[in-house]
Amino acid sequence: MSGHIFRKIIIEVIVPILLLLLPFIIPLFTVTLDVQTLSSIFSLIFAILVGFFIATATTNYINFCSYLADEGAYLISLYNFAKLVKPNVAKKLSDAIDVYNIATLDFSLMEYAKKTEKEFQSIVDLIDTLEPADNKRKRIAALTLMHEVKFNLIKTLRSITFTAPRVVMGLHWFILIILTVILSFLLFSLRTEELLSYVVTSVMILSLYLILYLLYEIDSNKFLEKQLAYEDPQKIFQAIGKPRYYPETAFSRGHAKIPNETYRVGIYKNFPESMEKTIKLFRK
Repeated sequence: MSGHIFRKIIIEVIVPILLLLLPFIIPLFTVTLDVQTLSSIFSLIFAILVGFFIATATTNYINFCSYLADEGAYLISLYNFAKLVKPNVAKKLSDAIDVYNIATLDFSLMEYAKKTEKEFQSIVDLIDTLEPADNKRKRIAALTLMHEVKFNLIKTLRSITFTAPRVVMGLHWFILIILTVILSFLLFSLRTEELLSYVVTSVMILSLYLILYLLYEIDSNKFLEKQLAYEDPQKIFQAIGKPRYYPETAFSRGHAKIPNETYRVGIYKNFPESMEKTIKLFRK
């Protein structure tokens, strides 16, 4: 079992089960403070903070999805325009886009824009040196559109770099965790000897954990990484006439399924210390 799957089992299975059992394990106790008033105050603070962070992270998440879709559309458009401008250069652009698209899959969605600047610059340099095969209007118009798309693509990548970082930083998590611990303690003190009291406390404790976990998933783009990180780039490979490509970690982490068509796999030599790899073609 890989470390990634093991951590996933701990976070998504073992911890929730332990939290559900915790109210039944910890003995009953009472405190002399006004627990109900304190619970209301801390619950309000927790709700305001979590609501703010989830709203902000969700906005970033939605924008990030839009920018990723735009990036793919722009890359495909550049290739199609290149076929009109100078067909014999379109193959070079296809190769440059392929190298860039492969490189983006070596890194997480949060950092790939910064880690693949060299590969992206190769695409820009190729477009900047592109000249139409003749003076036909459609070739000149296509070249003009290519430069517009290039500008939009650069702008989109800058937007991806801006929206990729996390909204919730270390200090924020510290405050949220402290509030969660305080609320949990107060909930424990409100228990009675009735079974329903234990059940309600268990559900509420688990709910606090799941809220924080949801915030983490949205803020770190884990949802997007699971859903689109490996499937969306395949549309680009298909459009530029290249076989599908997956890093070997996509299969080991369960983020992608083995396709029923010819595909390529990047086999790392020393992951994650190095992104050096060999690419193996699997024919169907």
